[in-house]
Amino acid sequence: MKDQFVIAYLSDLSMNQAVVSHACHLARMLNKGLILLYIEDKRFHLPPVNEVEKTLLQIEAAHPDVHPAHVAIKADSKEIIDALPTLLNGVIAVAGVNPRAPLGSPTRPRQVLKLFSQCKIAYLTVQAPLTDPAAYNSVAFSIDFNKESKEKLIWASYFARFNHSQLSMIHFQYSDSGLHYKWHNNILFMDKFFAGLNVSYNAIPINGKSVYPETAVCRAAAESGCGLLISVTTDSRNRDVLEWFAGVQEDRTIRNPHLLPVLFINPRNDIYVLCD
Repeated sequence: MKDQFVIAYLSDLSMNQAVVSHACHLARMLNKGLILLYIEDKRFHLPPVNEVEKTLLQIEAAHPDVHPAHVAIKADSKEIIDALPTLLNGVIAVAGVNPRAPLGSPTRPRQVLKLFSQCKIAYLTVQAPLTDPAAYNSVAFSIDFNKESKEKLIWASYFARFNHSQLSMIHFQYSDSGLHYKWHNNILFMDKFFAGLNVSYNAIPINGKSVYPETAVCRAAAESGCGLLISVTTDSRNRDVLEWFAGVQEDRTIRNPHLLPVLFINPRNDIYVLCD
């Protein structure tokens, strides 16, 4: 038995292949167990548990190398997702996202973000199956002037250490001296953190200003050939008026047209990480 698990959240059975392909690769990469999670939630009008058991068993049989188990329950989706670290010893979850899903679907981008808004583990949002595991060989993340940027470093180091991924640190070039000072301090922290783990990275500067900087980062990551982006969600306590009405930048990042998988981390003091 493994001590921690990758959770493949199968909210919509039509996205099984996308979710499971990424979850299996993460389980192998991190040497963790894999749990297929299906939640019969009445608000989403999903098939009952007894109708999906056969599908879950078929998925298990198709991936004997990672020995997946499954949990199928009738419950409130958000309550279960909030409890993943303690309920299932989850350390990372994988969720399918479909920007074209109908209203009421658990795979709609904003619905996924809402379900995982209080999640205490990192969660990978995927739009398409992982057809080439080498896509994880190049991982991007941004560092800006916000202190929350530093929360990406632990997971960036996991990809570098356990998958030997090349890390790309994408950053804006700040003309404001105050912002540049804060950004520079974050860079010094990152350099010290990575040096202690013998982890290296490439720096990719980008120009321009944007209401949604992470969408520009996502575009730069895709154009640079990166196969995954690590991002931190917006703390609800720090949202401005525009974000309450127009949505936070992860609303756009999660549905990116490049189909780039995005690993989200909620800025929390009690976030769960790997036992390694």
